[in-house]
Amino acid sequence: MTTEASPTVRANVCRLSDLPLGEMKMAKVGDHRVVVAHTETGIHALDNACPHQGYGLVTGDLQGDLITCQWHNWKFCVADGNALVGEEAVRSHQVEVVADEVWVEVSSPTRHDLREELWPSLGRAIDADYRGQIARDTARLLETGADPADIVWHGLKLAAPKADYGVGHEMASAADCLASVDLFDGLDRTLPITHALAGISESTRGRPAYVTPPRDSSVDLVEAAESEDVDGAVAALLGALAEGAEPDTVRSWFIDIVSAHHLSYGHGAIYVQKAFELLDQVGWERAEDLLPYLATSLVYGTREDTLPYMAKAVSAIEGVDLEAMAAAADRVDSGWDEEAELREMLLSSEDAPIGQCVDAVLGGAGIDGLLDSVSLAVSERLLRYDPAFELDPRSEFGWLDISHGLTYSRAARWAWDHKPSPSTARLALFAAFLCYDTGRLERRTGVAAMPSAGSTDGDLVDAIKHGRADDAVAIAEAGEIEEVGQVLRMAALTDVAGSFIVSAHLVKMATASWEEAVATSSSLPLMATARLAASPRRERFIERAAIEAVRFVGSGTPPLR
Repeated sequence: MTTEASPTVRANVCRLSDLPLGEMKMAKVGDHRVVVAHTETGIHALDNACPHQGYGLVTGDLQGDLITCQWHNWKFCVADGNALVGEEAVRSHQVEVVADEVWVEVSSPTRHDLREELWPSLGRAIDADYRGQIARDTARLLETGADPADIVWHGLKLAAPKADYGVGHEMASAADCLASVDLFDGLDRTLPITHALAGISESTRGRPAYVTPPRDSSVDLVEAAESEDVDGAVAALLGALAEGAEPDTVRSWFIDIVSAHHLSYGHGAIYVQKAFELLDQVGWERAEDLLPYLATSLVYGTREDTLPYMAKAVSAIEGVDLEAMAAAADRVDSGWDEEAELREMLLSSEDAPIGQCVDAVLGGAGIDGLLDSVSLAVSERLLRYDPAFELDPRSEFGWLDISHGLTYSRAARWAWDHKPSPSTARLALFAAFLCYDTGRLERRTGVAAMPSAGSTDGDLVDAIKHGRADDAVAIAEAGEIEEVGQVLRMAALTDVAGSFIVSAHLVKMATASWEEAVATSSSLPLMATARLAASPRRERFIERAAIEAVRFVGSGTPPLR
């Protein structure tokens, strides 16, 4: 590990007469290995370890002032160590020739100096989506004592202005990855941080940055968002932040924005939850670098409640006394115990059961009881989903469509906990609608069977990695909620998904299912996530996109929802 104020070490490494022009040799300066090269421009010394994977440069090729690591063809200028081919420079060292003696001086940078060198390197890696460099710079930053929150934030601050139509899955995934850092020790924390930064870099590479408008505190943020005025919403937010708006106030505004509409299949509420959880981790003083791009995302979001398939549910919600719902007793206070009945009704209803959900809330379930039933109903739907549809590229429905029902329910509960009000009571009813909507495949094709009883022997991560879905479900059911939740959150950060979008959903599901299992005192959400993680999944969606394109271009037929 690099330490503060490491001493400078100087050593005579060879005789000049023993190092012919065009040759190089490895030498030690104290405990430090260097490669010494003799070229037309003089004697030069570099770290012997290639910064890519540590292979010795002395085993490479020297042509003029260019040294090539033969393992992966990275090329470095011997004069200063800059990479001409490759992602990172190699450190160079001072050389002095005295008579026939070659002296090399190695000065290790302090932890602070090394951090200052690494921040721009990490930024270049994120800009270029070089995952290896992201991982190496993350590990090196951790070794210097950098705060994981600062590392993740460095990536988000660079990338958030470049996110298409505002921040999205990359920000939400980063929030959950950062929250998972404490599950790892030491340099192993590189995994969740790299996971977060890789999603950020993949989503924003090559995108232009959005230039924010001037601050304008005279504009109302909620009204600007409702009128789909992007610049107005951002100007209003920046003005409010500049005038010292408190976190609770700003969070309340954003909750009102997402409570007004069912935005983008529930993503709006989820993104608000994750953005504010992220700011809880990195510090409110950074709000100005994130929330403008959250506002952008919400303004651009699809207002699903204006689409025909939601018309009946929206009409029912508009007739609800939301104030009465918000004032209803909590299930704990009322002694309500009809969760199983409400869950079954949510699963079997032929229409979005808005009226029945309202009756349950007023009858003792409260908002928390309704959300309990929604979470458990969606979990059951995930458990009985037939993965055969996942492998059919003609199917317009899949795992991820159902998973939104659980993560949205979690976001609605988060909003209710922070702002119990008529607006968040509406969010709970949107959650009930989404629970119903996740059953549209079942209503077309029939209900699949619940998974077979698997073995509880063995390791949950092993069952996931080897695709033993029934065993994964059984192990999750048998384990303690906290322990299973921790394992699933760690497993979601391994390479069990082949594309960012699926990986982001797995991370989001692992976190939400653990939190919902705690809230409901049920292992069902964890069992659902374990089955999703261990089952075959559509990953890249290219074949399906091509089929949709051919159908649409050939016949003008839109996708079947």
